[in-house]
Amino acid sequence: MTRTILIDDETNTREALRGLLQHYCPDVTIIGEAASAEAGLQLLREQTPDLLFLDVEMPLGSGFDLLDMLGTASFDIIFTTAHDRYALRAIKFCALDYLLKPVGVAELREAVAKAQRQKSPVAAQLNTFYDNLRERNGPAGKVVLPTMQGFEVVEVARIVRCQADDNYTLFVLEGKEKILVSRTLKEYEELFSDYGFIRIHQSHLINAAHVKRYIKGSGGYVQLTDDSIIEVSRRKKDELMKRFQA
Repeated sequence: MTRTILIDDETNTREALRGLLQHYCPDVTIIGEAASAEAGLQLLREQTPDLLFLDVEMPLGSGFDLLDMLGTASFDIIFTTAHDRYALRAIKFCALDYLLKPVGVAELREAVAKAQRQKSPVAAQLNTFYDNLRERNGPAGKVVLPTMQGFEVVEVARIVRCQADDNYTLFVLEGKEKILVSRTLKEYEELFSDYGFIRIHQSHLINAAHVKRYIKGSGGYVQLTDDSIIEVSRRKKDELMKRFQA
């Protein structure tokens, strides 16, 4: 059984989530609930769950505040939220899972199955999350990349390019280091959309900071700092030129 705690200030949300878990996730057992960050902190000091459902926004302290006060976490976390675009971006950057309210059955079952399957430590993910959260008015400094072996924490500035590989994405970093990540290129196009990355081809997302030169052609080509030469699709050429004001 997966021992689970629910922390959310909305009674209706907790009741709905409890009912969904009991009906659709029979291998999950709820060992406690709390309606505030303070009560949740006390509960987590008394009980050790395998999985925590944690509300992002609560009146007397956010879910992030709770985790910061807790210090370390030996359990998987699924954040629940109705809004806060920045919070979602920060969560995604750290490969932590989340559910949008109202929670749907399919999304809930998938999130629980993922948590039960990966069983990976969250300490490094949370440390990265805190680091990024402190840079609230600036770009995320690091991203957690989930791999077949676990995950790797990488500085965003070191990423030269990302290349689609079926349902995986190949990351190429400075020094020509390569990491195969178990997520699609489309997910990273959305994640890095505000961080200087450009989708120049169906299969390629590049970091504009690593462009060395542009070579003219139908769509043209870009040479990057890893010395790779990547084709630019004709429909992406204008976007590239606009980015460099050429």
